[in-house]
Order: sequence, then structure tokens, then C-alpha cells
Amino acid sequence: MLAYITGRFRNAAILLVLASMLCFGLVVSAPGNVAVLIAELRTPGATFAQIAAIEEELGLNDPLPTRYWNWLSGVPEGDFGISYKTGEEVGAAMARRLSVTATLLGGAAVFACLFSLIMGFLGALRPHGIVDGLTRAGALIGASTPQFFLGAMLIYGFALKLGWFPTFGDNLGLRSYILPWITLGMLPGCVLSRLVRVGLEEEMTRPFALTARAKGLRRTAILFRDALPNIAPAWLTALGAQCTAMTVGSVVVEPLFAWQGVGAMFLQGVQFRDFMVVQAGLLIFISFFILLNLAVDIAVMMLDPKLRRQGGR
Repeated sequence: MLAYITGRFRNAAILLVLASMLCFGLVVSAPGNVAVLIAELRTPGATFAQIAAIEEELGLNDPLPTRYWNWLSGVPEGDFGISYKTGEEVGAAMARRLSVTATLLGGAAVFACLFSLIMGFLGALRPHGIVDGLTRAGALIGASTPQFFLGAMLIYGFALKLGWFPTFGDNLGLRSYILPWITLGMLPGCVLSRLVRVGLEEEMTRPFALTARAKGLRRTAILFRDALPNIAPAWLTALGAQCTAMTVGSVVVEPLFAWQGVGAMFLQGVQFRDFMVVQAGLLIFISFFILLNLAVDIAVMMLDPKLRRQGGR
């Protein structure tokens, strides 16, 4: 098992290095000269001498390996460079916004987990019945609805018409979080609910479930006590994939609800061609994907006895 975990950490470290190279390469290969953009922001109608001075100041004339190393060496300390647009440290700005995004993703993940388990369990409790049909239709609609459209409809219905929740910001306590959590967690929750429903139905056809039914145990007890733990590894793996999708969705949901998180900052960096912000945002997102999948792999191995035996060899 220790060898398996060590190997997973080694692979994650390699992927992180490759991810940093990819982020740097994408930004460097972007068309245009960022020095011209900065010069125009500082002094409209900047001269060639001013542009050349900015290129020298930012190290844009250095060889690519040198530029990459200068950027990467500061990343472990939280130094992602200086924002071309605002002039502030990107790492400090990201750190201030990280708690907002973490709260949004954490709440949405909890909502997706609870929603998927409840909907999947209700469908499996009375298979092929009315409730099962409704949960199946609801999951299909929820998984097919774009997040920006769902968020707009929630704002219109529950904020503007009913006035139950605020339309933007996070300054009204828990009520400010409800609509963003639902918007971001609905699609993953619907996808996971179908996995739970199908997985539970498959488990109920296995010999242990048939034997339990023959002994007189209720279907509810078998589903909850025996079938649900058996689908936990597959459900957890799918949850990890959906959490990475939610991270991408935060780029849309944060501006929609006027949340000042990392996703909104990344989108602003793309709009204003603030390459240092884009580099930092890409690296943070990809690093989160890699580390989350590492944690999921280890957790799944702990839950699945077969994988534990394989990892222990």
C-alpha cells in the first residue's frame, strides 16, 4: 500500500511540473505583445522606447527557459508575479479571493452529494414507479441545463420575484450562499444521482441482496446497509470528476452572483489580457484537479478491499 501511495505522489508531482510548463507555454504563445498593452495603459500613445523599457522591466527579452524558471521559482512561496492591469501581487490577490471560491465549491459539493444520494435512493426504493420516473426526468433536465441559465432563473424566481435571497454578493450570511450553491451543485448532483440509482439497482440483483430478501429483510435496509457501501468507490470517483467540473463552473457562477473569487479574477485576467493572472489561475485550477484526484484515488483504495490488496503487494 505504501508503494502505491508513494507512486501516486510521484506521478502527481510530475503532472504538476508538466502543468506549470503547459500554463507558461499557453500564455507565452498568446498573440500580441503584452508590453504594448501595458504601455498603453500607463501612457496612451506610448513610444517605442517606452515599450522597450517595459519589455526589459518584465524580462520579456530573456530566453524562455530563464523566464519560466524565474516565474516557477516563486510559485512555492506564493509569488505569481505582478498583475499587468492593477500592479498588485497576483499571489496576494489570489489568496484574498481563495476563501470565497473554497466556500462556494465546498457548499456546492455538499449539496451535490446530498442531492445525488437522496434522489438516487428514492429512485431505487421503488424502481420503475412514479417516483423513479420523476427523479429520472429531473436528473435528465438538471444535467442538461447550463449553469448560467439555471443561475439566471434562480435569481429571477427566488430573488427578484419572491425576494427570499439576495441577487448578488456574500454579505447576508447563509442566504447569500444558497442560490450559488444550488447553481453550481445541481448539474453534478443530477449526474451523480443517476450513478447512485443505476448502481443500487445493479447491487439489488446480486446474490447477497436476493438472500437478504429471502430472509425477510426490507428493501430499504438492504439498500442502505449493504448496497450503498458497495457503490461508494464508484460514486467517490465520479464525485472527484464532478468537483473538477464545478471548479471550471465557478468561472461562470462567480461573476453571475458578483462573488469576488478566484474564478471571477481569472475571467477578468482573460478579458484584459492580464497574462500573469491567467498563468496563476490556470496553475491553481490544474493543481487542484491533480491533488483532488490524488486524494480520491487514495480514498477509493481505502474503501475497496480489492484495491487495498493490490496496492499492498
